[in-house]
Amino acid sequence: MPGLRVPKAAPLTLHAKRANPNPATTAVDGRPDVQHQRGLTPREPKPKVSLHLVDPAQPELFHVRRDWQRFAAGTSAPLPALTPGAEALLELFHQHAREHGWHASPRNSAARSLRIVLGWLGADAPIREEDIRALTENRRNAGIRRVLQFLGAHNMLVTDPEHHGEAAQRAVEARITSLPTSISNEIRCWVKVMRGQGRLPHPQFPYATIRSYLNCLRPVLMTWTQQVSSLREITPDDIQAALDDRPPVTARNLLSALHSLFRALKQERVIFRDPTRGISLPAIRRLPAPIPTDQLRGLIDRTDGAMAKLVVALIAIHGLRKQETCQLQLDDLDLAAGRLLVRRDPRHHTVYLDELTHTLAASWLCERRERWSRTDNPHLLVSQVTADDLALPPVSNRVLDTIFERLGLTPTRLRRDRILDEAAQTADPVHLIRVFGISAKTAMTYIQAAHPERRSTGPR
Repeated sequence: MPGLRVPKAAPLTLHAKRANPNPATTAVDGRPDVQHQRGLTPREPKPKVSLHLVDPAQPELFHVRRDWQRFAAGTSAPLPALTPGAEALLELFHQHAREHGWHASPRNSAARSLRIVLGWLGADAPIREEDIRALTENRRNAGIRRVLQFLGAHNMLVTDPEHHGEAAQRAVEARITSLPTSISNEIRCWVKVMRGQGRLPHPQFPYATIRSYLNCLRPVLMTWTQQVSSLREITPDDIQAALDDRPPVTARNLLSALHSLFRALKQERVIFRDPTRGISLPAIRRLPAPIPTDQLRGLIDRTDGAMAKLVVALIAIHGLRKQETCQLQLDDLDLAAGRLLVRRDPRHHTVYLDELTHTLAASWLCERRERWSRTDNPHLLVSQVTADDLALPPVSNRVLDTIFERLGLTPTRLRRDRILDEAAQTADPVHLIRVFGISAKTAMTYIQAAHPERRSTGPR
């Protein structure tokens, strides 16, 4: 039309960069992204519930070992959301940890492990123990023991038979499995006899004794497996050669184990003759030796912790054995009467506490109540592990060994030194029997060690 100015088309179009300088600020439908216009970062999508929740109504088609590699220590892999049942179970776990006064590090580690399992498997069906233990392969300090005990108490655990039973029994089986098949079968036959299940009736030995025998036999068996395919091929010369290669004390222990092994195999008609028959070693008389005074000076003062001081006092002053010290019961300590009952078979022994031991015992009881006031463990000595353990076990022998390793001594050596010192002072075996609860034969051994002039030289 005349007189009408038409604007140029160029101003109506923008360059590509000016048209959308920030494509990320535009939503999918073409509208601007409000979050980016306001300078906000987009929210991450909420985690979804796992697609692998265990359905109690769905039977297992085939067994597959789970791999938790992606949740190894140090990784931050996202976890699925928890179902309502899993959330409730995890909250119960936190409540259980607070009630028992768990420290932050083991509590958080155990809670993280339980969170991983519940996130992927849910809480609708009991969880396999194997799946939980598999976490330890990739995560340190996973708190598996605490998780297993908690789930077991709430009927949410499918136990694994391979991880139950006596620890010594599992150790025996592991050592036998490492041997060749032919010899391992012969060793299992021996174990069967030791357990009282052979052709002839025999007393049933505990697996701990069998493990001790097998520990003596293992080096010799490993050598023989390279030379023979069956124990039938072992000759008396082989037995004698194995004994000659070892110190006297080790050789005596080995000979005792070999006697037990080959007698059992002959009884079960696995072998035709006993190669250990007629082989013996000269008797070795072991007399206790005193500990240098400089190692004993300030022994209790050099010990750290109330429990460690009490342990050293019980062994160094009252001559208790390591194993029975671990097994002491809390109810057997009577501070008012100054007595401690030591449960021994076939009878008990009463320890009358001196002033120092009484003070150390009172200090330990105060610390025990302060640190683990909610524990139900009946043992006098507890640790962070045993105080929270629902199985209520005693402290392990390793705990006591660690105490004495720092002092450069062993509990057995310290106990012997105490009895030897008392024998040197009194020379009365009856006194040793009453004070330490030892046998008459053991008391005479210490008397003869402390007073060499009283040893019988025998007829000339």
